[in-house]
Amino acid sequence: RARLIDTGASRGGGAARRPFGLNLTISSPDRIFIRGRGLDAELGGELLISGTTANVVPSGAFNLIRGRLDILGKRLVLSEALLQLQGDFVPYVRVVASNESDGIISSVVIQGQVNEPEVSFSSVPELPQEEVLSRLLFGRGLTSISALQAAQLASAVATLAGRGGQGIVGNLREGFGLDDLDIVTDAEGDASLRAGKYLSENVYTEIEVGQQGQSQINLNLDVTRNVTVRGSAGGDGGTSLGVFIEKDY
Repeated sequence: RARLIDTGASRGGGAARRPFGLNLTISSPDRIFIRGRGLDAELGGELLISGTTANVVPSGAFNLIRGRLDILGKRLVLSEALLQLQGDFVPYVRVVASNESDGIISSVVIQGQVNEPEVSFSSVPELPQEEVLSRLLFGRGLTSISALQAAQLASAVATLAGRGGQGIVGNLREGFGLDDLDIVTDAEGDASLRAGKYLSENVYTEIEVGQQGQSQINLNLDVTRNVTVRGSAGGDGGTSLGVFIEKDY
């Protein structure tokens, strides 16, 4: 049974209700996804909701677990991914993917408010951004690429700027209800299909099937926040099992 007790504070319509204080922590060690513009990343972290019901103040950060960036069929593994709330509900995002060619480390950086991030390119040693993008995609300098590849550079910039769709693989992932779906190619050009799905809050399974019929299933069990058991079994009978301890300092 519940009833409203009228204390008289609201009579006359001039008094405002007193806001309630907030102190709520939301923990999500995984399954925070950033997808789009060729980006597919999974993050985990914590969010603190403070302030009052009249002025909600969110703060917290989610960091990279795994991720990749695909541009024109070129696969770049993420070295950094951060999604951070700094007082409002429009998060700040920073994503970095890099590779090395001819002793030059080239990086693409996506950062800014999530509704309007900026894309930039950098390198060590420092080179012009067009030169960096050329090395990221084609492994060689701007003066060494063809006219077709130069046109592809413009297409890559358009994709990163948000003028491209999620593609066929992204549509299939959503259609089958998977958490991850990817087509990977090894150094010999052989392709394989990889599909991943969370079976529960702390169990993630991944199946990989190669074009020659070979298959492998991987299983990740998060025992605690810092301890993960990883096992795999291949179609050829090979198995592996490992315990991994991860700690941030």
